[in-house]
Amino acid sequence: MDMTPRKSKKAKPAQPTPPPPPQPPVFGKDPVPSKNNTYAKAAVRRPPQQQPPSRPQAPAAPAAVAIAPASKPSGKKRRARHTCHGASRRGVQLTPPAGSSIRAAHVSPAMLAEINTHLQSDVKSDVILEHAEDSGSGIFIAASRVPTSSETACVLKHIRRLITVAGVVPIKSTPVTSTSYLKVIDVPMVPAEPKVWQSTQRSAFTNALSISPVGKELSIAIKHAVRFMRTSAHSDTCVAWIDIHDSVAGTSARSYINKTIVIGGRNCQIRGAAPRPGSALCTRCMRWGHHSSVCRSKGIRCPLCGLPHSEDAHSTYCAHSKRDPDARSCVNCCAAGKTKRDHSATDTSCPFWQNRFDRDWLRRQFPKK
Repeated sequence: MDMTPRKSKKAKPAQPTPPPPPQPPVFGKDPVPSKNNTYAKAAVRRPPQQQPPSRPQAPAAPAAVAIAPASKPSGKKRRARHTCHGASRRGVQLTPPAGSSIRAAHVSPAMLAEINTHLQSDVKSDVILEHAEDSGSGIFIAASRVPTSSETACVLKHIRRLITVAGVVPIKSTPVTSTSYLKVIDVPMVPAEPKVWQSTQRSAFTNALSISPVGKELSIAIKHAVRFMRTSAHSDTCVAWIDIHDSVAGTSARSYINKTIVIGGRNCQIRGAAPRPGSALCTRCMRWGHHSSVCRSKGIRCPLCGLPHSEDAHSTYCAHSKRDPDARSCVNCCAAGKTKRDHSATDTSCPFWQNRFDRDWLRRQFPKK
């Protein structure tokens, strides 16, 4: 018996278990992997394992209902069809008594300086009165901003103290507003002579407004004297044209339009009228189409003769230059090449004055070169 020891066989180390082969595609969506794919690539493409269902949670508080923000009004304001914008509101509009000769020249810079001192001491105001200028039949005192009612009352009090007015009626302050144009149709005509018909018709119309509920409110807002126009030579009705104080948006005009006033037992309807403000006449160069505040002329023009001096100095200037002071020459007719120009720029017989409401006609007189 061979007693030689035999070499024992070494145990081989255990081989790692290979990963399971890739699962077949679910529902046939994934393509079958090719034979050259590795196990690592197959493991990456393996579909994710389904997570166990989560525990039920307490119901969350209901979400707040989202409220859409209110739409902001557009920046474009509504344009009023029957309203024209007024002058600048940065100032005080004074109205002297009818027939008075008080003009802007009576309001001196020393008066304005004194009133500014009273504004600072009496009402603790920082508004500054700058200058005074003629505005129609009244006086406009320009200010650094829009004055309040208390500041306007303070200015009016000291204006009445500094400027004496002959008579009982004092100087008044008129609010600077826009103007809306209305008309009342089918107004019964009052039989009267042609020379006094307007005044007689106006008196009857005013009495009718004082009786009517709508007319009472309308009479308070009337800005200028009511004008009347016959519808025809043989008609027994007329049209009343009314100008009222209004806002820029024409709120008051819209509240009166389509309402009815009883005049002489007849229902008369209020309608909106087309605004015809006409073209502006510059008081510096006496030309039509722009205001004196934006005039580009270097000097002033006389409305009587068109020469470079003021109307007040017309007689003195003509005496020094040996010109006839009664001679007239229209600035606009001379510039337009009209044959008839022997009248002043503010004469009612001037064709420019007669066509002041026709802006197209005025534009055609000076074509662009």
